[in-house]
Amino acid sequence: MQTEPALAGAGVGVTEELLAICAEMRRLLPLFEEGDSISGLLLPTEHEAAFTALAIEAKSIIGDELGPLTDFSLALGPAISGSVAGYGPSYATVQKAAEVVQAANRAIQRKRVKAAGAASPSGKSSVDPTRIIALQALAGGPWDFARLVELCREINVAAANRCHLSTAMLLRTILNHVPPVLGMATFAEVATNYGGPKSKSFRATMQRLEGSLRNIADMHLHSPIRSHEDVPSAVQVDFAAELDVLLGEVIRVGSQPQQRKGQAAPTKPTAPR
Repeated sequence: MQTEPALAGAGVGVTEELLAICAEMRRLLPLFEEGDSISGLLLPTEHEAAFTALAIEAKSIIGDELGPLTDFSLALGPAISGSVAGYGPSYATVQKAAEVVQAANRAIQRKRVKAAGAASPSGKSSVDPTRIIALQALAGGPWDFARLVELCREINVAAANRCHLSTAMLLRTILNHVPPVLGMATFAEVATNYGGPKSKSFRATMQRLEGSLRNIADMHLHSPIRSHEDVPSAVQVDFAAELDVLLGEVIRVGSQPQQRKGQAAPTKPTAPR
């Protein structure tokens, strides 16, 4: 098995690059072999260079995003410095480096969320930053939340800059994106069938998204040019409360133990009361 460093600049973002590097580092862990009583577990020579390259690349990216003297960059120093007592990187060194890269990735994402919230003097957000951070933490299950995280980030940028048409369209996109996490094929099913009789309040909230939000977004998406136009206001596209309820349920379901183990999502997740 030949492990190669993640390629920078290959059409992926910084956070995706760091996640790829973290994954490559973790793929090295099963490759360690038993050594003698002094050396313990050893990483075969052909993989040492790959690990060092991964650590250097991660340190460079982290330095560019967070600064060269952060705890994350400094923690990767031993991984870059080479072998330990002539035996190559230890199992613990590789494991720690992967965790450091993942933690740095979360720090970069938090920094971007804060920057998006401060994009304009209004500071208006459609998505609470804590929801984005919680979505970012949902790794290792059957769903990849990267696109949802980016949609939430872009909604906040649009709302903060008073881009109300974009806000409506991004909100509509989220409705189309999340139903599989909740065990449904469409958002209309979420709004009418999710969770059984104990979820009446949740469904009522979702019905406002399915009804009012979708109709408003569709009106702006599909209307041809007219002799006189009306553009949406912030009030018209303000569905922050309803979206927060939806994201809260997505996070709750996505963090359930059976999903964290990588099993398929249940057809009807336990409903909110």
